[in-house]
Amino acid sequence: MLRVKNICKEKGIKFKQLAEMMDVQPETVTRILTGKTNPSLSTLVNMANVLNVEVYELFEGYNADKEVQGFLKVGNKIHQINSIIELKTLYDEISSMG
Repeated sequence: MLRVKNICKEKGIKFKQLAEMMDVQPETVTRILTGKTNPSLSTLVNMANVLNVEVYELFEGYNADKEVQGFLKVGNKIHQINSIIELKTLYDEISSMG
């Protein structure tokens, strides 16, 4: 199930605005959000880009505050991870190193 309704509410975006920003018909967004149609990957990417979130954040079960704990060794450095956000931040740092 998509979390788009919650994300739109958090960002103060109406579904009609979302459709306009995605350059699709409002009915398309409604069909996706009510489960009457499955969105394509390109539609999900478009929706995530418009909402300024990652695609995986559109789905139920994603919780940025969810507790994740552990240690991760990258090269010679050990990182303590306490949340999904910290894990994503570390991933982004490592990815940008090339």
